[in-house]
Amino acid sequence: MRKKIFKRRIKIFEFRSFSTRAYIIFGCFILLIAISSAKAFSLQITNYAVWKEKALAQQVGGIDLIPKRGEIFFQDKNGNLVPAAINKKKYNIAIDPSQIKEEEREEIVEVLSEKLEISKESILAKISKPNDPYELLKQNVESGLSQELKQEIPSLILEEKDFRSYPNYLANQTIGFCSFDNATNRCIGKYGLEAYYDSLLRGDDPKETTLARILQNGVWGAINNFYVADGADLILTIDPVIQQEVEKDLKLEVQKWSAKSGNVIVMDPKTGKILALANYPDFNNNEYNKVKDISIFLNSAVSSRYEPGSVFKPFTLAAGLESGKITKNSSYFDKGEITLNNKTIRNAGGSAPNKMISMELFLQRSYNLGAVFIEQTIGNEYFKDFILNNLEFDEKTNIDLPAEINNSFNNLLRKEAQDIDFATASFGQGIAVTPIKLIQEFAAFANGGDLVKPYIVDYIRIDDQQTYTKSMVIKKVLKTETLQQEIPLLESVVSGERGSGFLAKIEGYRIAGKTGTGEIPLENGKGYSNKVNHTFVGFGPVSDPKVIILTRIEDPKGVNYAEATAVPLFRKIMKFIIDYYAISPDALIN
Repeated sequence: MRKKIFKRRIKIFEFRSFSTRAYIIFGCFILLIAISSAKAFSLQITNYAVWKEKALAQQVGGIDLIPKRGEIFFQDKNGNLVPAAINKKKYNIAIDPSQIKEEEREEIVEVLSEKLEISKESILAKISKPNDPYELLKQNVESGLSQELKQEIPSLILEEKDFRSYPNYLANQTIGFCSFDNATNRCIGKYGLEAYYDSLLRGDDPKETTLARILQNGVWGAINNFYVADGADLILTIDPVIQQEVEKDLKLEVQKWSAKSGNVIVMDPKTGKILALANYPDFNNNEYNKVKDISIFLNSAVSSRYEPGSVFKPFTLAAGLESGKITKNSSYFDKGEITLNNKTIRNAGGSAPNKMISMELFLQRSYNLGAVFIEQTIGNEYFKDFILNNLEFDEKTNIDLPAEINNSFNNLLRKEAQDIDFATASFGQGIAVTPIKLIQEFAAFANGGDLVKPYIVDYIRIDDQQTYTKSMVIKKVLKTETLQQEIPLLESVVSGERGSGFLAKIEGYRIAGKTGTGEIPLENGKGYSNKVNHTFVGFGPVSDPKVIILTRIEDPKGVNYAEATAVPLFRKIMKFIIDYYAISPDALIN
Protein backbone atom coordinates (compact mmCIF):
# COMPACT_ATOMS: atom_id res chain seq x y z
CA MET A 1 0.00 0.00 0.00
CA ARG A 2 2.77 2.42 0.93
CA LYS A 3 4.57 1.72 -2.33
CA LYS A 4 1.53 2.74 -4.30
CA ILE A 5 1.20 6.03 -2.43
CA PHE A 6 4.86 6.79 -3.05
CA LYS A 7 4.49 6.10 -6.77
CA ARG A 8 1.59 8.49 -6.93
CA ARG A 9 3.56 11.24 -5.30
CA ILE A 10 6.28 10.76 -7.86
CA LYS A 11 3.77 11.10 -10.64
CA ILE A 12 2.73 14.50 -9.36
CA PHE A 13 6.20 15.79 -10.22
CA GLU A 14 6.39 14.18 -13.61
CA PHE A 15 6.37 16.58 -16.58
CA ARG A 16 3.39 16.12 -18.82
CA SER A 17 5.09 17.40 -21.93
CA PHE A 18 8.54 18.23 -23.39
CA SER A 19 7.68 21.95 -23.74
CA THR A 20 6.91 22.34 -20.04
CA ARG A 21 10.23 20.68 -19.20
CA ALA A 22 12.09 23.03 -21.52
CA TYR A 23 10.55 26.14 -19.95
CA ILE A 24 11.58 25.02 -16.51
CA ILE A 25 15.19 24.32 -17.56
CA PHE A 26 15.45 27.68 -19.36
CA GLY A 27 14.16 29.50 -16.28
CA CYS A 28 16.70 27.82 -14.06
CA PHE A 29 19.45 28.76 -16.51
CA ILE A 30 18.42 32.44 -16.44
CA LEU A 31 18.35 32.37 -12.66
CA LEU A 32 21.86 30.92 -12.51
CA ILE A 33 23.17 33.63 -14.83
CA ALA A 34 21.64 36.34 -12.67
CA ILE A 35 23.17 34.90 -9.52
CA SER A 36 26.59 34.53 -11.17
CA SER A 37 26.50 38.08 -12.49
CA ALA A 38 25.67 39.46 -9.10
CA LYS A 39 28.43 37.44 -7.54
CA ALA A 40 30.94 38.58 -10.16
CA PHE A 41 29.93 42.19 -9.63
CA SER A 42 30.50 41.77 -5.93
CA LEU A 43 33.89 40.14 -6.47
CA GLN A 44 35.16 42.48 -9.13
CA ILE A 45 33.66 45.81 -8.15
CA THR A 46 32.00 46.04 -4.77
CA ASN A 47 34.43 43.95 -2.71
CA TYR A 48 37.42 43.87 -5.09
CA ALA A 49 40.07 44.84 -2.56
CA VAL A 50 38.85 42.37 0.05
CA TRP A 51 38.67 39.41 -2.29
CA LYS A 52 41.98 40.30 -3.98
CA GLU A 53 43.68 40.12 -0.61
CA LYS A 54 42.10 36.73 0.09
CA ALA A 55 43.06 35.41 -3.34
CA LEU A 56 46.62 36.51 -2.88
CA ALA A 57 46.76 34.88 0.50
CA GLN A 58 45.55 31.60 -0.98
CA GLN A 59 47.90 31.70 -3.92
CA VAL A 60 51.09 32.70 -2.09
CA GLY A 61 50.41 31.42 1.38
CA GLY A 62 53.39 29.71 2.94
CA ILE A 63 55.89 31.02 0.37
CA ASP A 64 58.75 33.30 1.46
CA LEU A 65 58.54 36.14 -1.06
CA ILE A 66 61.89 37.88 -0.50
CA PRO A 67 63.67 39.09 -3.62
CA LYS A 68 67.25 38.07 -4.24
CA ARG A 69 69.64 40.96 -3.57
CA GLY A 70 71.46 42.15 -6.65
CA GLU A 71 75.19 41.49 -6.92
CA ILE A 72 78.14 43.82 -7.60
CA PHE A 73 80.95 43.15 -10.06
CA PHE A 74 84.27 44.73 -10.99
CA GLN A 75 85.09 44.90 -14.70
CA ASP A 76 88.54 44.47 -16.23
CA LYS A 77 89.84 46.06 -19.44
CA ASN A 78 88.33 43.24 -21.55
CA GLY A 79 84.88 43.51 -20.00
CA ASN A 80 85.30 40.38 -17.88
CA LEU A 81 83.31 40.52 -14.65
CA VAL A 82 84.91 39.79 -11.29
CA PRO A 83 82.67 39.46 -8.19
CA ALA A 84 82.84 42.26 -5.66
CA ALA A 85 79.70 41.48 -3.61
CA ILE A 86 77.73 38.26 -4.12
CA ASN A 87 75.07 36.16 -2.40
CA LYS A 88 76.06 32.85 -0.83
CA LYS A 89 74.43 30.23 1.32
CA LYS A 90 75.34 29.25 4.85
CA TYR A 91 73.64 26.81 7.15
CA ASN A 92 72.80 26.44 10.78
CA ILE A 93 73.51 22.77 11.52
CA ALA A 94 71.25 20.99 13.98
CA ILE A 95 70.64 17.32 14.67
CA ASP A 96 67.69 15.08 15.56
CA PRO A 97 68.92 12.86 18.45
CA SER A 98 65.73 10.79 18.32
CA GLN A 99 66.91 9.32 14.99
CA ILE A 100 70.34 8.28 16.26
CA LYS A 101 70.96 4.74 17.41
CA GLU A 102 73.16 4.29 20.44
CA GLU A 103 75.76 2.31 18.49
CA GLU A 104 76.08 5.23 16.00
CA ARG A 105 76.89 7.92 18.56
CA GLU A 106 80.62 7.36 18.84
CA GLU A 107 81.22 7.60 15.07
CA ILE A 108 78.96 10.68 14.75
CA VAL A 109 80.80 12.41 17.59
CA GLU A 110 84.16 11.79 15.87
CA VAL A 111 83.02 13.16 12.52
CA LEU A 112 81.25 16.24 13.86
CA SER A 113 83.99 17.13 16.30
CA GLU A 114 86.63 17.09 13.56
CA LYS A 115 84.60 18.83 10.85
CA LEU A 116 82.80 21.42 12.98
CA GLU A 117 85.62 21.97 15.48
CA ILE A 118 83.37 21.34 18.47
CA SER A 119 84.41 19.41 21.57
CA LYS A 120 83.41 15.75 21.67
CA GLU A 121 81.90 16.20 25.11
CA SER A 122 79.56 18.91 23.88
CA ILE A 123 78.38 16.88 20.89
CA LEU A 124 77.89 13.71 22.93
CA ALA A 125 75.79 15.56 25.48
CA LYS A 126 73.49 16.86 22.74
CA ILE A 127 73.00 13.64 20.79
CA SER A 128 72.46 11.48 23.88
CA LYS A 129 68.84 12.59 24.22
CA PRO A 130 66.72 9.89 22.56
CA ASN A 131 63.47 11.81 22.97
CA ASP A 132 64.82 15.14 21.75
CA PRO A 133 63.99 15.98 18.08
CA TYR A 134 66.23 19.07 17.79
CA GLU A 135 69.65 20.20 19.04
CA LEU A 136 71.56 23.11 17.47
CA LEU A 137 75.23 22.28 16.83
CA LYS A 138 76.77 25.21 14.97
CA GLN A 139 75.70 28.35 13.10
CA ASN A 140 76.85 29.86 9.78
CA VAL A 141 78.61 26.84 8.34
CA GLU A 142 79.76 27.01 4.71
CA SER A 143 77.48 25.35 2.17
CA GLY A 144 80.01 22.77 0.92
CA LEU A 145 80.82 21.41 4.36
CA SER A 146 77.15 21.36 5.36
CA GLN A 147 76.13 19.29 2.33
CA GLU A 148 79.06 16.94 2.86
CA LEU A 149 78.09 16.29 6.47
CA LYS A 150 74.44 15.77 5.54
CA GLN A 151 75.48 12.98 3.19
CA GLU A 152 77.39 11.26 6.00
CA ILE A 153 74.88 11.87 8.78
CA PRO A 154 71.21 11.77 7.63
CA SER A 155 69.94 12.85 11.06
CA LEU A 156 71.46 16.30 10.58
CA ILE A 157 69.10 19.22 10.02
CA LEU A 158 70.31 21.99 7.67
CA GLU A 159 68.70 25.39 8.07
CA GLU A 160 69.52 27.48 5.01
CA LYS A 161 70.60 31.08 5.51
CA ASP A 162 71.55 33.71 2.93
CA PHE A 163 74.60 35.90 3.55
CA ARG A 164 76.60 38.55 1.68
CA SER A 165 80.12 37.68 0.62
CA TYR A 166 82.93 39.98 -0.54
CA PRO A 167 85.30 37.46 -2.12
CA ASN A 168 88.13 39.62 -3.47
CA TYR A 169 88.79 41.97 -0.57
CA LEU A 170 89.10 45.00 -2.86
CA ALA A 171 87.76 48.59 -2.72
CA ASN A 172 86.29 47.92 0.71
CA GLN A 173 85.12 51.46 1.54
CA THR A 174 83.79 51.89 -2.00
CA ILE A 175 81.80 48.65 -1.98
CA GLY A 176 80.69 49.03 1.64
CA PHE A 177 78.53 46.31 3.15
CA CYS A 178 74.98 45.34 4.04
CA SER A 179 73.78 43.91 7.32
CA PHE A 180 70.84 41.59 8.02
CA ASP A 181 67.70 43.26 9.36
CA ASN A 182 65.43 40.94 11.34
CA ALA A 183 62.40 43.21 10.95
CA THR A 184 62.37 43.01 7.15
CA ASN A 185 64.28 39.74 6.77
CA ARG A 186 66.48 41.59 4.25
CA CYS A 187 70.10 42.64 3.98
CA ILE A 188 70.19 46.45 4.23
CA GLY A 189 73.04 48.48 2.70
CA LYS A 190 74.93 50.48 5.32
CA TYR A 191 77.98 51.99 3.59
CA GLY A 192 79.47 52.44 0.13
CA LEU A 193 77.69 51.30 -3.00
CA GLU A 194 75.66 48.83 -0.92
CA ALA A 195 74.04 51.84 0.74
CA TYR A 196 73.91 54.26 -2.21
CA TYR A 197 72.16 51.76 -4.51
CA ASP A 198 70.31 49.88 -1.76
CA SER A 199 66.82 50.33 -3.21
CA LEU A 200 67.95 48.94 -6.58
CA LEU A 201 69.91 46.08 -5.05
CA ARG A 202 67.01 45.01 -2.80
CA GLY A 203 64.48 44.46 -5.58
CA ASP A 204 60.73 45.14 -5.59
CA ASP A 205 58.63 44.82 -2.49
CA PRO A 206 56.14 41.99 -3.23
CA LYS A 207 53.39 43.71 -1.23
CA GLU A 208 53.14 46.32 -3.95
CA THR A 209 52.49 43.74 -6.67
CA THR A 210 48.97 43.03 -7.95
CA LEU A 211 47.35 39.85 -9.16
CA ALA A 212 47.60 41.03 -12.72
CA ARG A 213 51.34 40.60 -12.53
CA ILE A 214 51.19 36.90 -11.82
CA LEU A 215 48.16 36.07 -13.97
CA GLN A 216 49.18 35.31 -17.55
CA ASN A 217 46.50 34.56 -20.12
CA GLY A 218 44.16 33.39 -17.41
CA VAL A 219 46.68 30.94 -16.00
CA TRP A 220 48.58 31.26 -12.72
CA GLY A 221 52.30 31.57 -13.42
CA ALA A 222 55.26 30.67 -11.26
CA ILE A 223 55.31 32.88 -8.19
CA ASN A 224 59.06 33.46 -8.33
CA ASN A 225 58.88 34.63 -11.90
CA PHE A 226 55.97 37.01 -11.63
CA TYR A 227 55.45 38.05 -8.06
CA VAL A 228 59.00 38.79 -6.86
CA ALA A 229 61.32 41.15 -8.74
CA ASP A 230 64.94 40.43 -7.80
CA GLY A 231 67.41 43.24 -7.24
CA ALA A 232 69.56 44.77 -9.97
CA ASP A 233 73.23 43.91 -10.51
CA LEU A 234 75.83 46.69 -10.53
CA ILE A 235 78.71 46.50 -13.00
CA LEU A 236 81.46 48.90 -11.93
CA THR A 237 83.97 51.02 -13.81
CA ILE A 238 86.62 49.83 -11.35
CA ASP A 239 89.18 47.53 -12.91
CA PRO A 240 90.15 44.86 -10.33
CA VAL A 241 93.65 44.51 -11.81
CA ILE A 242 94.40 48.22 -11.38
CA GLN A 243 92.59 48.34 -8.03
CA GLN A 244 94.70 45.52 -6.63
CA GLU A 245 97.95 47.16 -7.76
CA VAL A 246 96.90 50.55 -6.38
CA GLU A 247 95.95 49.13 -2.98
CA LYS A 248 99.24 47.26 -2.71
CA ASP A 249 101.34 50.31 -3.64
CA LEU A 250 99.39 52.67 -1.38
CA LYS A 251 99.73 50.38 1.63
CA LEU A 252 103.49 50.07 1.15
CA GLU A 253 103.91 53.87 0.83
CA VAL A 254 101.82 54.64 3.93
CA GLN A 255 103.68 52.03 5.97
CA LYS A 256 107.07 53.15 4.63
CA TRP A 257 106.59 56.65 6.03
CA SER A 258 104.55 55.63 9.10
CA ALA A 259 101.80 57.89 7.75
CA LYS A 260 98.33 58.20 9.20
CA SER A 261 96.45 57.41 5.99
CA GLY A 262 96.42 57.71 2.21
CA ASN A 263 94.24 57.91 -0.90
CA VAL A 264 94.68 57.03 -4.55
CA ILE A 265 92.16 57.77 -7.29
CA VAL A 266 92.60 56.69 -10.91
CA MET A 267 90.15 58.24 -13.38
CA ASP A 268 89.59 58.53 -17.11
CA PRO A 269 89.78 62.35 -17.46
CA LYS A 270 87.61 62.41 -20.59
CA THR A 271 84.65 60.41 -19.25
CA GLY A 272 84.86 60.58 -15.45
CA LYS A 273 85.06 56.78 -15.11
CA ILE A 274 86.75 55.79 -11.85
CA LEU A 275 89.18 52.99 -12.68
CA ALA A 276 90.47 52.59 -9.11
CA LEU A 277 89.77 54.17 -5.74
CA ALA A 278 91.81 53.12 -2.74
CA ASN A 279 91.99 54.21 0.88
CA TYR A 280 94.38 53.06 3.57
CA PRO A 281 93.84 51.91 6.24
CA ASP A 282 90.87 49.82 5.20
CA PHE A 283 88.89 46.89 6.60
CA ASN A 284 87.51 43.48 5.70
CA ASN A 285 83.88 43.76 4.52
CA ASN A 286 83.29 40.15 5.54
CA GLU A 287 84.22 40.96 9.14
CA TYR A 288 82.86 44.48 9.53
CA ASN A 289 81.37 43.56 12.92
CA LYS A 290 84.92 43.19 14.30
CA VAL A 291 85.83 46.83 13.51
CA LYS A 292 86.17 48.96 16.65
CA ASP A 293 86.52 52.40 15.04
CA ILE A 294 83.56 52.73 12.67
CA SER A 295 85.02 55.88 11.08
CA ILE A 296 87.08 53.51 8.92
CA PHE A 297 83.84 52.56 7.12
CA LEU A 298 83.73 56.02 5.55
CA ASN A 299 85.33 56.54 2.16
CA SER A 300 87.79 59.34 2.92
CA ALA A 301 88.17 60.15 -0.79
CA VAL A 302 84.65 61.63 -0.68
CA SER A 303 83.91 61.98 3.05
CA SER A 304 86.92 63.98 4.25
CA ARG A 305 88.42 67.25 3.08
CA TYR A 306 91.86 68.71 3.58
CA GLU A 307 93.91 71.79 2.76
CA PRO A 308 95.61 70.73 -0.50
CA GLY A 309 98.55 73.12 -0.50
CA SER A 310 100.51 73.83 -3.67
CA VAL A 311 98.57 71.37 -5.85
CA PHE A 312 95.97 74.16 -5.93
CA LYS A 313 98.37 76.63 -7.63
CA PRO A 314 97.53 75.51 -11.20
CA PHE A 315 93.98 76.76 -10.65
CA THR A 316 95.27 80.15 -9.48
CA LEU A 317 97.44 80.31 -12.59
CA ALA A 318 94.42 79.34 -14.74
CA ALA A 319 92.48 82.24 -13.19
CA GLY A 320 95.31 84.59 -14.13
CA LEU A 321 95.50 83.29 -17.71
CA GLU A 322 91.72 83.46 -18.15
CA SER A 323 91.71 87.08 -16.96
CA GLY A 324 94.21 88.05 -19.63
CA LYS A 325 96.35 89.87 -17.03
CA ILE A 326 98.77 86.94 -16.80
CA THR A 327 100.47 85.03 -19.63
CA LYS A 328 102.85 82.11 -19.65
CA ASN A 329 105.61 84.68 -20.18
CA SER A 330 104.72 86.78 -17.14
CA SER A 331 107.24 87.10 -14.31
CA TYR A 332 107.50 88.66 -10.86
CA PHE A 333 110.23 89.58 -8.37
CA ASP A 334 110.39 87.05 -5.54
CA LYS A 335 112.09 88.25 -2.36
CA GLY A 336 110.88 85.28 -0.31
CA GLU A 337 108.18 86.90 1.81
CA ILE A 338 105.27 89.33 1.81
CA THR A 339 103.22 90.88 4.65
CA LEU A 340 99.46 91.30 4.37
CA ASN A 341 97.11 92.36 7.17
CA ASN A 342 100.06 92.21 9.58
CA LYS A 343 100.74 88.57 8.72
CA THR A 344 103.77 87.34 6.80
CA ILE A 345 103.65 84.78 3.99
CA ARG A 346 106.86 82.97 3.04
CA ASN A 347 107.88 80.45 0.43
CA ALA A 348 108.09 76.84 1.56
CA GLY A 349 111.34 76.15 3.35
CA GLY A 350 112.07 79.86 3.63
CA SER A 351 113.32 80.05 0.03
CA ALA A 352 114.19 83.64 -1.06
CA PRO A 353 115.34 83.77 -4.72
CA ASN A 354 115.57 87.59 -4.73
CA LYS A 355 115.20 87.68 -8.51
CA MET A 356 112.65 87.69 -11.29
CA ILE A 357 110.76 84.40 -11.47
CA SER A 358 108.95 83.12 -14.58
CA MET A 359 105.60 81.33 -14.50
CA GLU A 360 107.38 78.14 -15.46
CA LEU A 361 109.84 78.35 -12.59
CA PHE A 362 107.05 79.39 -10.22
CA LEU A 363 105.26 76.09 -10.87
CA GLN A 364 108.41 73.98 -11.00
CA ARG A 365 109.72 75.21 -7.66
CA SER A 366 106.23 75.80 -6.25
CA TYR A 367 106.87 79.29 -4.85
CA ASN A 368 104.01 80.55 -2.68
CA LEU A 369 104.74 84.16 -3.59
CA GLY A 370 104.12 83.38 -7.26
CA ALA A 371 100.54 82.39 -6.47
CA VAL A 372 100.11 85.51 -4.31
CA PHE A 373 101.42 87.65 -7.18
CA ILE A 374 98.84 86.21 -9.59
CA GLU A 375 95.97 86.58 -7.11
CA GLN A 376 96.85 90.21 -6.37
CA THR A 377 97.21 90.96 -10.08
CA ILE A 378 93.69 89.73 -10.95
CA GLY A 379 92.07 90.93 -7.71
CA ASN A 380 90.12 89.25 -4.92
CA GLU A 381 86.71 89.35 -6.58
CA TYR A 382 87.87 87.93 -9.90
CA PHE A 383 89.81 85.18 -8.12
CA LYS A 384 86.82 84.25 -5.96
CA ASP A 385 84.41 84.31 -8.90
CA PHE A 386 86.65 82.15 -11.04
CA ILE A 387 87.26 79.54 -8.35
CA LEU A 388 83.71 79.33 -6.98
CA ASN A 389 81.47 80.24 -9.91
CA ASN A 390 83.42 79.20 -12.98
CA LEU A 391 85.21 76.13 -11.61
CA GLU A 392 82.44 75.45 -9.06
CA PHE A 393 85.04 74.39 -6.53
CA ASP A 394 82.66 74.67 -3.59
CA GLU A 395 80.17 72.22 -5.19
CA LYS A 396 80.10 68.47 -4.64
CA THR A 397 80.99 66.18 -7.54
CA ASN A 398 77.78 64.15 -6.94
CA ILE A 399 79.65 60.93 -7.56
CA ASP A 400 77.51 57.83 -6.98
CA LEU A 401 78.84 57.21 -3.48
CA PRO A 402 77.19 58.11 -0.17
CA ALA A 403 78.31 60.69 2.38
CA GLU A 404 80.15 63.05 0.00
CA ILE A 405 80.79 66.25 1.94
CA ASN A 406 80.98 69.87 0.85
CA ASN A 407 84.25 71.62 0.10
CA SER A 408 85.10 74.62 2.24
CA PHE A 409 85.90 78.11 0.94
CA ASN A 410 84.43 79.94 3.92
CA ASN A 411 87.49 82.18 4.25
CA LEU A 412 86.65 83.75 0.89
CA LEU A 413 82.92 84.06 1.56
CA ARG A 414 83.10 85.84 4.91
CA LYS A 415 82.03 89.49 4.91
CA GLU A 416 85.18 90.28 6.83
CA ALA A 417 87.45 88.36 4.42
CA GLN A 418 90.83 90.06 4.08
CA ASP A 419 93.64 90.11 1.55
CA ILE A 420 95.52 87.54 3.62
CA ASP A 421 92.63 85.07 3.20
CA PHE A 422 92.71 85.34 -0.59
CA ALA A 423 96.49 85.21 -0.65
CA THR A 424 96.71 81.98 1.36
CA ALA A 425 93.87 80.45 -0.69
CA SER A 426 95.92 81.10 -3.84
CA PHE A 427 98.41 78.44 -2.74
CA GLY A 428 95.90 76.04 -1.22
CA GLN A 429 95.80 76.95 2.46
CA GLY A 430 92.80 78.17 4.43
CA ILE A 431 90.52 76.25 2.04
CA ALA A 432 89.64 72.56 2.07
CA VAL A 433 88.60 70.10 -0.64
CA THR A 434 87.88 66.39 -0.96
CA PRO A 435 90.28 64.24 -3.00
CA ILE A 436 87.47 63.39 -5.45
CA LYS A 437 86.77 67.10 -6.03
CA LEU A 438 90.43 67.87 -6.57
CA ILE A 439 90.89 65.21 -9.26
CA GLN A 440 87.61 66.20 -10.94
CA GLU A 441 88.82 69.80 -11.29
CA PHE A 442 92.34 68.84 -12.34
CA ALA A 443 90.94 66.59 -15.08
CA ALA A 444 89.88 69.75 -16.95
CA PHE A 445 93.57 70.32 -17.80
CA ALA A 446 93.67 66.86 -19.39
CA ASN A 447 90.38 66.71 -21.29
CA GLY A 448 90.20 70.00 -23.15
CA GLY A 449 88.76 72.16 -20.37
CA ASP A 450 85.61 70.25 -19.37
CA LEU A 451 84.29 69.65 -15.87
CA VAL A 452 83.13 66.02 -16.01
CA LYS A 453 81.10 64.14 -13.42
CA PRO A 454 82.98 61.19 -11.89
CA TYR A 455 81.09 57.89 -11.61
CA ILE A 456 81.68 54.32 -10.46
CA VAL A 457 78.76 52.23 -11.80
CA ASP A 458 79.26 51.55 -15.51
CA TYR A 459 75.89 49.90 -16.02
CA ILE A 460 72.94 48.44 -14.14
CA ARG A 461 71.67 45.00 -15.14
CA ILE A 462 68.06 43.95 -14.54
CA ASP A 463 66.76 40.74 -16.11
CA ASP A 464 69.58 40.78 -18.67
CA GLN A 465 68.70 44.35 -19.67
CA GLN A 466 71.60 46.78 -19.30
CA THR A 467 71.33 50.49 -18.56
CA TYR A 468 74.63 52.32 -19.04
CA THR A 469 75.77 55.45 -17.23
CA LYS A 470 76.30 58.23 -19.73
CA SER A 471 79.41 60.35 -19.41
CA MET A 472 78.33 63.82 -18.32
CA VAL A 473 80.08 67.11 -19.07
CA ILE A 474 78.83 69.60 -16.51
CA LYS A 475 80.28 72.67 -18.23
CA LYS A 476 83.27 74.09 -20.03
CA VAL A 477 85.54 75.68 -17.42
CA LEU A 478 88.86 76.38 -19.19
CA LYS A 479 89.47 78.07 -22.54
CA THR A 480 91.60 76.41 -25.20
CA GLU A 481 93.99 79.38 -25.06
CA THR A 482 94.43 78.85 -21.31
CA LEU A 483 95.26 75.16 -21.79
CA GLN A 484 97.72 75.90 -24.56
CA GLN A 485 99.66 78.12 -22.19
CA GLU A 486 99.36 76.14 -18.95
CA ILE A 487 99.79 72.50 -19.95
CA PRO A 488 103.44 72.98 -21.03
CA LEU A 489 104.09 74.59 -17.64
CA LEU A 490 102.48 71.64 -15.83
CA GLU A 491 104.56 69.30 -17.95
CA SER A 492 107.72 71.18 -16.95
CA VAL A 493 106.97 70.34 -13.28
CA VAL A 494 107.86 66.74 -14.23
CA SER A 495 110.32 67.22 -17.09
CA GLY A 496 112.15 70.31 -15.83
CA GLU A 497 115.53 69.91 -14.11
CA ARG A 498 114.26 71.76 -11.05
CA GLY A 499 110.69 70.45 -11.18
CA SER A 500 109.18 69.22 -7.91
CA GLY A 501 107.62 66.31 -9.81
CA PHE A 502 110.77 65.08 -11.54
CA LEU A 503 110.47 61.63 -9.89
CA ALA A 504 107.28 61.08 -11.93
CA LYS A 505 109.26 60.89 -15.19
CA ILE A 506 108.63 57.86 -17.40
CA GLU A 507 110.92 57.50 -20.39
CA GLY A 508 109.14 58.03 -23.70
CA TYR A 509 106.04 59.52 -22.08
CA ARG A 510 105.06 63.13 -21.44
CA ILE A 511 103.59 63.53 -17.97
CA ALA A 512 102.03 66.72 -16.55
CA GLY A 513 101.12 67.37 -12.94
CA LYS A 514 101.64 69.30 -9.73
CA THR A 515 102.85 68.53 -6.22
CA GLY A 516 101.28 69.81 -3.03
CA THR A 517 102.53 69.90 0.55
CA GLY A 518 99.67 71.28 2.63
CA GLU A 519 99.96 72.11 6.31
CA ILE A 520 97.39 70.44 8.60
CA PRO A 521 95.50 72.89 10.87
CA LEU A 522 95.36 72.43 14.62
CA GLU A 523 92.13 70.89 15.89
CA ASN A 524 91.18 74.13 17.63
CA GLY A 525 91.43 75.97 14.31
CA LYS A 526 94.03 78.40 15.64
CA GLY A 527 97.11 78.03 13.48
CA TYR A 528 98.82 74.99 12.00
CA SER A 529 100.49 71.89 13.34
CA ASN A 530 103.85 70.52 12.21
CA LYS A 531 101.99 67.83 10.25
CA VAL A 532 101.42 67.91 6.47
CA ASN A 533 99.51 66.28 3.63
CA HIS A 534 101.49 65.26 0.54
CA THR A 535 99.62 65.24 -2.78
CA PHE A 536 100.44 64.75 -6.43
CA VAL A 537 97.95 64.94 -9.28
CA GLY A 538 99.22 64.07 -12.74
CA PHE A 539 98.06 62.81 -16.12
CA GLY A 540 99.47 61.34 -19.28
CA PRO A 541 100.42 60.81 -21.98
CA VAL A 542 100.06 64.57 -22.48
CA SER A 543 99.47 64.18 -26.23
CA ASP A 544 96.43 61.96 -25.55
CA PRO A 545 95.72 61.60 -21.81
CA LYS A 546 94.38 58.17 -20.87
CA VAL A 547 94.35 58.48 -17.09
CA ILE A 548 94.66 61.05 -14.36
CA ILE A 549 95.92 59.91 -10.97
CA LEU A 550 95.72 61.51 -7.53
CA THR A 551 98.02 60.25 -4.78
CA ARG A 552 97.80 61.58 -1.23
CA ILE A 553 99.75 60.65 1.90
CA GLU A 554 98.55 62.10 5.21
CA ASP A 555 101.10 62.94 7.91
CA PRO A 556 104.18 61.05 6.70
CA LYS A 557 107.04 60.96 9.22
CA GLY A 558 110.62 62.01 8.57
CA VAL A 559 110.06 63.60 5.17
CA ASN A 560 109.19 67.18 4.25
CA TYR A 561 107.78 67.36 0.73
CA ALA A 562 105.47 65.45 -1.62
CA GLU A 563 108.21 64.84 -4.17
CA ALA A 564 109.58 62.12 -1.87
CA THR A 565 106.28 60.32 -1.20
CA ALA A 566 103.25 61.05 -3.39
CA VAL A 567 105.30 61.53 -6.57
CA PRO A 568 107.10 58.13 -6.56
CA LEU A 569 103.77 56.49 -5.72
CA PHE A 570 102.21 58.18 -8.75
CA ARG A 571 105.00 56.99 -11.02
CA LYS A 572 104.71 53.38 -9.87
CA ILE A 573 100.97 53.33 -10.57
CA MET A 574 101.22 55.22 -13.87
CA LYS A 575 103.95 52.87 -15.12
CA PHE A 576 101.79 49.86 -14.22
CA ILE A 577 98.79 51.29 -16.10
CA ILE A 578 100.91 52.11 -19.17
CA ASP A 579 102.07 48.49 -19.30
CA TYR A 580 98.61 47.08 -18.51
CA TYR A 581 96.86 49.03 -21.26
CA ALA A 582 99.86 48.89 -23.59
CA ILE A 583 99.69 52.68 -24.00
CA SER A 584 101.89 53.99 -26.80
CA PRO A 585 104.61 56.56 -26.09
CA ASP A 586 103.83 60.16 -27.03
CA ALA A 587 106.17 59.99 -30.02
CA LEU A 588 103.96 57.29 -31.55
CA ILE A 589 100.71 59.07 -30.66
CA ASN A 590 101.61 62.31 -32.44
